Amino acid sequence: MMHQPPLPLKRQRGSVLVTTAAFLLVCVIALTSAEIGYLFFLKREMQKAADLAALSGARQLMSSGCAGASTEATTQAVSNMQKYAATVTVTPACGRWAAPTQSNVTGFSIGGTTPNAVRMQLSAKVNPLLPYLGKRDLYAQAVAIVGDPLAAFSVGSRLVRVTGDSVLGSVLKGVGLDLANTSLVSYDGLANARITPGGLLAALGIPVSASADVGTLNALLAANQVSLGRVLDAAVTVAGQSALTAANLSLLNAISAKLPNIPLNVALGSNTDTPTGLFAKIAAPDASTSSALNVEVSALDVIATAIGVATSKNAVDAGINLNLLGLASVTTKVGVVEPPSIAIGGVGTKAYTSQVRTYIRVKTENGLLGLLLSPLIKLDLPIVLDVVTGKATVTDMCTSALRDASGSDRAAFQVESSVAKVCVGAIAPADLFSKSKVCDENLGNMELLNVLGILRLPNNKVNLNALQGGGTLTLKEGQTGTTGNQLDIGSTVNDVVQQLTSLLFGGPGSAPSTAPTAAQINSVATDLFNDTGTIGNSDYVCNANTTACRSQRLDRVRSNIQSASANSGLLAGLLNGIGDLLGGVLGLLAGDGCSYTGLLGSTSNAGCVTLIGDTLTKASSQTGGGTVSNTLTVLTGLLKPVLNALGNTVLTPLLRDVLGLSLGETDVNLFSLKCGGTPRLVY
Repeated sequence: MMHQPPLPLKRQRGSVLVTTAAFLLVCVIALTSAEIGYLFFLKREMQKAADLAALSGARQLMSSGCAGASTEATTQAVSNMQKYAATVTVTPACGRWAAPTQSNVTGFSIGGTTPNAVRMQLSAKVNPLLPYLGKRDLYAQAVAIVGDPLAAFSVGSRLVRVTGDSVLGSVLKGVGLDLANTSLVSYDGLANARITPGGLLAALGIPVSASADVGTLNALLAANQVSLGRVLDAAVTVAGQSALTAANLSLLNAISAKLPNIPLNVALGSNTDTPTGLFAKIAAPDASTSSALNVEVSALDVIATAIGVATSKNAVDAGINLNLLGLASVTTKVGVVEPPSIAIGGVGTKAYTSQVRTYIRVKTENGLLGLLLSPLIKLDLPIVLDVVTGKATVTDMCTSALRDASGSDRAAFQVESSVAKVCVGAIAPADLFSKSKVCDENLGNMELLNVLGILRLPNNKVNLNALQGGGTLTLKEGQTGTTGNQLDIGSTVNDVVQQLTSLLFGGPGSAPSTAPTAAQINSVATDLFNDTGTIGNSDYVCNANTTACRSQRLDRVRSNIQSASANSGLLAGLLNGIGDLLGGVLGLLAGDGCSYTGLLGSTSNAGCVTLIGDTLTKASSQTGGGTVSNTLTVLTGLLKPVLNALGNTVLTPLLRDVLGLSLGETDVNLFSLKCGGTPRLVY
C-alpha cells in the first residue's frame, strides 16, 4: 500500500498585522474615550467650581456688597480649581437677574443700583492625558441669585395720646376720624399682631399666583375694590381674633354715622407712586411676588389704613362750630384728602402718611352779639389747613454698614414731611376735599374784609408755604423711629394767626380816600354804647337811665376804644380825641351830655352816642404816615381779637384733641425686614 506524501501547508500571510491593527485601534479608542471622559470630568469640576463660587458670592452680596461678593466668589473658585489647573482665569460680576430672553439667555445684566445676582466665569488651559494632544481650553459659567431684601413699613404723623384713647382710636385720629363715643378698646390686642398680604388676599378670596410678576400684582391689587367691612373681617380673622368681627359691625356703624350715604370701599393697591389703596405700589425687583406676599405687616395698621382709604375725599364735621367772642361764627370740617398706605419693597419703596385737611370758615355775618357791627363790617375767611403730610423712602438696607452692635440687620429711610400748609381764599366746594393741592392749584381771590366799604381786601388770597421737616432714620425690624422737632401746637397756630392778622390788619398802606359817612359813624357809636349795657356781655356795667350809670358805661366805651385802637395796628399812637370822652368837653355849664351835667345841663343816652361819635369822626396818625379815620381803626381793632381767639379756641383744640396731632413729627414703623433668602442657581 502506497502512502502519499502529505500536502504542504499554505502560509498565513498578514494575520499578525491585522490583529495588531485591531488592537491598536481599540487602544486609540480607549485612550480617546479616556481623554474625552477626563475632559468631561474637568468640565464638570469646573462647572461645579463656578456654581459653588457663584452661590458663595450671592450669599455675601447683601451683607458685603459687590466687592465682598466678588472676593468670596474668586476665593472659592481658585480653591476648588487649583488641583486641576495651575492657572485659572476667574471673572466674577455683580448685576441684576431677570427672566431669560431670546437675546439674553442667562437673564443676567451687569451693574444696576441694587444687584441681586453674581455671575462667575471660569476659563483654564488643562493638561490632557495624552501629551501629544496639547493643552485644552475649558470654560464654565454660572449665575446665582439671592432674593432682594424687602421691608414692610408704614408712615404716620406723631399722635398725642389723649387720656382715655384706645390704640385704634388714637390712630384713627391720624386719618381725620375722631370716634370718641365709640368703644375701640377691644382692638388694642391687635397692636402686636402681624399678618401677611398673601394671607389677607386669601381671606378675601382673591387668588394670586406666586409666580406672577410684581407689575401684575400691583395691577391686580389696584383693580380690586373691596368693601371696608370685608377687609376688617379678613384682617381680624387672619390675625387670629375672629371674635372681633362683631366689634367690626359697631365700628362700621360709627363710621357710617360720621359719613352717611358714603360707599365705604377699599382699593387694595396702587399702580402709581401716588397712594390710592391699602398697599402702596409694591417694589420687589426680583420680579417674583412670593416674597412680597409673605412679608409681615401690622394688623392694626391694616385696619386703620383701610379706614383711611375708604373715608378719603369726604369731609367730617369736626364738632367745633361756635360763636366766637360773640363777633363771628366758626364752622369746621376735617377730611382725608390722600389716604395713608402700607409699603412693601426694596430700595426706593415709598410709604405715605394720610394728608388730613381741616377747613375752617370764619364769618361775621349772623355771628354778632345783638348784631353789633354787622351792617358795618364783613369778615369772611375760608381757611384750609393741611397738617403733617409726609413720606418715607427706603434708601438702603441689609448692608454690613447698617448693622447695629448686636449684629441685627437694619434699613435706612429718608423722611420728608410738611408741618403745615395754610391758605385762605375761594375754593370750589367740589375741590375742597377731592384735590390734594388746592392751595397751589385751585385757590381763587375773594373779598376777605370789608369795613364800611372803605377799608377793604376785595381781591385777595393767602397761601403760606409749608414748613418743611424730615430727616433720616435707621431701623431694625419691629422698631419705630421719629423725625422732626417737637413743635408746640400753640406756637405754630400763633404763627398762622399772625400771618393772617398781618395781612388783614397791618394797615392799608395809606389813608383811605373816603371817610365814613355821618350815618355810619353814628351807627358805630350807638353799637359801642349799647354793647356796654347789654346783660350777658362780659363788659356789662349797668343799664339804668342815670348819669352815674352812663358815666360807668362811657368809661367802659373809652377803655374798649383804646384797646381796639391798640389792636388794629393802623396807628402810631392813641386815637385823636380819646381824651374828650371823659373830659366835660361841652363846657362847665352845659356838661358833656353823657357823664357830666354841669350847672345847667342834663344827660341822656343820646348824648353819650353823640360824644362817642365826635371822637370817631376825627382822624389819627397812621403807622407809616398819613391819617386814618378813628371809626375804621376802632372797627378793625374790635375784629382782630376774633383771629387771636381763633388760635386758642379753635385750631389748638382741633389739632390736639380732635386730630390728636403733634405738629412737626413723623413716625416710621418698620414691621418686617427680610435680608434676602437662600441663594439659588438660575444658570
